[in-house]
Amino acid sequence: MSGRSLKKGYCGSSCACACGASAKFVNWREKSVMSAFGDIRLSCSYYRCVHCRQSQQPWDEQLRLRASTPSGGRRRVTAGAEEVITLAGLLSSFQQAATSTLVRLTGIRVSESTVRRVTEDAGETMAQRLANKETFGPPQPWDWQQDARGKGCAYTAIDHVSVPQQGPNGAKAESRMAAVAMLYNPQSKHDQPLARGGCPVRFLSGLYELDALGLALRRQAAQVGWDHAEQQLALSDAGNGLEQFAAKNFPLAEPILDFFHASQHVTALAKAMHPHDEAAAAEQATTWCHQLKHAGGSALLAEWERLDIGRWNDQRREVYRQEVQYFRNHQHRMDYPRYVANGWQIGSGPVESGCKRLVTQRLKGAGMRWGERGTHTMCHLRALLLCQPDQWTHAWAASPPQTHLQN
Repeated sequence: MSGRSLKKGYCGSSCACACGASAKFVNWREKSVMSAFGDIRLSCSYYRCVHCRQSQQPWDEQLRLRASTPSGGRRRVTAGAEEVITLAGLLSSFQQAATSTLVRLTGIRVSESTVRRVTEDAGETMAQRLANKETFGPPQPWDWQQDARGKGCAYTAIDHVSVPQQGPNGAKAESRMAAVAMLYNPQSKHDQPLARGGCPVRFLSGLYELDALGLALRRQAAQVGWDHAEQQLALSDAGNGLEQFAAKNFPLAEPILDFFHASQHVTALAKAMHPHDEAAAAEQATTWCHQLKHAGGSALLAEWERLDIGRWNDQRREVYRQEVQYFRNHQHRMDYPRYVANGWQIGSGPVESGCKRLVTQRLKGAGMRWGERGTHTMCHLRALLLCQPDQWTHAWAASPPQTHLQN
């Protein structure tokens, strides 16, 4: 369908300029546009303001055209084509999107570099909209899943995942840590999944500072009715600053330490207790993990503090010191018997799964390295794509701006 032409239509003798004056019609300008149906040749009106001397091309705005390069070249991409190209760039490598995905599904033929530019430009736009405190779609309070006490429970979680980076001249650079934060409403096994897409969830991801991420996540929380939940819960591992992040942004949420991470520390001490007997260490770890889940972190810590380590060597003593200190620091969020009795989740599996789906599956393929811009923009778009209910559609459904033509 490439090569189609769109004939010029009626134009006014002037149009409103951003400076408040009237821009005068100059002539018609020819341009080629990439649409979801292939290349289209356009003949569009061109105006120039005599007051501020800025040019105006109203039909660019009416047709929601966007420059396909940051500097804005003569070739442009319609909103429909931009969304299709961006989706292809998110779901597969830029090369595969250009050579296979787009061609097979839409007939669009663009270069790998074009797919990259269009995708990263779209991600930069979405990131800027979020930074400008924009939310997508109307507020939609969730029907919070009830716990064993009949109270609606809202969950939040946060984690980080490394993204390989590329330095100057293609050199390997130190990896950057991308944040993945989420709000979610886990459904019971008896409930129907949300449009086969899992539980209601909002993701935010990118190279965020925690303070900026907290502000953005609170805006998302307001949209889904977080404050109406009778019980708020914040799960995380013991990553630096993560508990403080939850306490600052969701002060009413009860903190829970991910049980799997706690059990890893149990296993470490069990191995130190039986350094030459793997079977005994595994049996000890199983016993302690059962005690941790059914008696709580404080009870297990008390047992550890009664251990006789007088004959342990320095290496084993250091493991003991570290693990006991870890439990002392986090026992306030290890009350697993109460959490389980209330029907609360005690694992950070949802956010770890989010890290894999958002970041690992797309940004950590074999040989992949990213720049800071690519990392940040791709994480934003991947997070938006995986939000349930559909945030992607709301974000791309912005109405075209209205330009007033004058006779």
